[in-house]
Amino acid sequence: MPIAWEDGQSDSGAVGAGAGAAIGKSVSALDTKAVGAAKAESQKLLKAAHDGGFRISPEGVQPLEQAVAEMQTRLLTIQRRTVLMLSQAPKLGAHEYGHAVAAHDQRSAADSVGSAGTVLKQFSQVLEDLQTALTKAVENYHEAENSAADSVRSS
Repeated sequence: MPIAWEDGQSDSGAVGAGAGAAIGKSVSALDTKAVGAAKAESQKLLKAAHDGGFRISPEGVQPLEQAVAEMQTRLLTIQRRTVLMLSQAPKLGAHEYGHAVAAHDQRSAADSVGSAGTVLKQFSQVLEDLQTALTKAVENYHEAENSAADSVRSS
């Protein structure tokens, strides 16, 4: 049984499905709402893992961790390209208005709330939270296995 919820059901739905759907949407379109939804779902998964309500076997977690690692690598590549390009003010002329618009565009693209740079940073944190939740879920699995083995031995 690769994934076990505290209620004993084996299910890839619930928290995990929401996180996956939200992440998939946020990757396809740089969308503050999608990243916010992915963050909310990853926080639920992280809380479930820390509360002991989410367990996953080492075999079951392997493809998930691989997918998260691949997303982190892809995101890092995107961040490097995007943030580098967005950190440079566009060339809109040598006049005062051109400089003002260029500075505004640069701030809007790289640093402001909802900007590409900010959303990429937020998505990076979502992936880190997912990795932390998966690591904790494997620890929970081992604890449950050890507890079950101890109870069998003491019987």
